[in-house]
Amino acid sequence: MESIFGAICAFLITNKAAILSKVIASASYDTLKKVLNFSDLKKRISNFFDKEEKIDEYLKEICSKQASNPNEPESDIEEVYEKLTQKQYDREIFEQIKEWVRDNEKEIASVSMNFNSESGFNIGTQNAGKNIFNINGDYKPHKD
Repeated sequence: MESIFGAICAFLITNKAAILSKVIASASYDTLKKVLNFSDLKKRISNFFDKEEKIDEYLKEICSKQASNPNEPESDIEEVYEKLTQKQYDREIFEQIKEWVRDNEKEIASVSMNFNSESGFNIGTQNAGKNIFNINGDYKPHKD
């Protein structure tokens, strides 16, 4: 299962959907914050929340909760919002999230790593003309 955030990204960036949804689904919000800048998204949706802490809670929830329908992520966005705030959902929230994803498409698509533990990560693909050390064992390319 993928997170709501993973479903949104996969929904909007279809050419990277397979890789993107798996990577983002396996990453927690705290981990995603290290590789993606959520500050602009927080600003975009801030007028829908009473407190800044609620924005963080909301983003954490959509990054970790399983998507009930990955093809229609807005329903999950709505459900999480209404449950957290006890307010009526405004469709503009989803529009702001979509716009942020579009604006950050390159950064989101470049998150091509699998997060295996809190202490580190594995890089999906890496090219080098010399030796690569400490990546689940050393790799020494053979030159012909």
